Amino acid sequence: MIHVAGLLAFLYPARRELEYVTRSGTDLSGRYGAGEAVLPAPAAPLLGMLLAGILLGPHVLGLLDERILLLSSDLRRIVSTALERNIKKYDLQLKQMRDTEKKDKYRIYGELLNTYGYGVEPGAKSMTALNYYTNEDIVIPLDPMLTAGENAKKYFDKYNKLKRTFEALSQLTLETKSEIDHLESVSNALDIAQKEEDLVQIKEELIESGYIRRKGGSKKVKVTSRPFHYVSSDGYDIYVGKNNYQNDELTFRFASGNDWWFHAKGMPGSHVVVKSRGDELPDSTFEDAARLAAHYSRGRGQEKVEIDYTEKKNVKKPGGGKPGFVVYYTNYSMMIDSDISALKQIE
Repeated sequence: MIHVAGLLAFLYPARRELEYVTRSGTDLSGRYGAGEAVLPAPAAPLLGMLLAGILLGPHVLGLLDERILLLSSDLRRIVSTALERNIKKYDLQLKQMRDTEKKDKYRIYGELLNTYGYGVEPGAKSMTALNYYTNEDIVIPLDPMLTAGENAKKYFDKYNKLKRTFEALSQLTLETKSEIDHLESVSNALDIAQKEEDLVQIKEELIESGYIRRKGGSKKVKVTSRPFHYVSSDGYDIYVGKNNYQNDELTFRFASGNDWWFHAKGMPGSHVVVKSRGDELPDSTFEDAARLAAHYSRGRGQEKVEIDYTEKKNVKKPGGGKPGFVVYYTNYSMMIDSDISALKQIE
């Protein structure tokens, strides 16, 4: 439960304004129109926190104390706004993609007109021809003011335009989906942040991604946040990234090839690494690590979460991939709960 009196006590120390850049607008080319805004203080953080208490739910609030929820409210608002706009943009792009599905129909119309159009009477409004792709008759609408050849050219022009649109959107939708996945992973990092220093690295990621404007002359702040450290029931060290930068650090700089890597399947979540020490890990350690991956993911609180796990050597970072993004093609999976109450955490 959120205590309003406690929030008010922290309100004025936290009234620092945060300037940020929002991405807005969209067109077929995917260009953004940049907009700027300044978060109001102190009323907006308080309102944002009260709303967060309603919207985030007990599974998130259980991980946060009042001060962290207040301090993260500005960052949450930035991420939420950007996420909403990218989702709208993605929906529009998918609709435009669906509109290109008729392109092949226009190509076939053009081909059949070039093949059979010699028999079309001047002024005809349609032509019936055998579609040699389906071996069925097809009726092709015609512009009676144009010749068969001119009608064919019109259909080929439509086809080529939709083809170019489809090719452009194929790339743009991938980019927008990648941005949505990235923002959702940042949102998850905010959910699991427990200390003020945990927020510092998240803010830095948002600055690097262009969602927050770095104040003139300011330098990168010193990062003191470290991954969560647990010990399995069998005595193996398990590390959990708190944000995307820590996830990359854990997976590609800290973990060795034969260490084991865990992640919730198909949802935002932390990278979890078990230091194997070259041993064959017992089943209970696999289950402990999987529970941590479930707990520090968007699936925490669910009865069961599907977890992928594999040796670290099978996890790759694609060129140009966003922080925390990886690919892997060889893995095992298990369904498990997200209860980590029996695990020992090392402070």
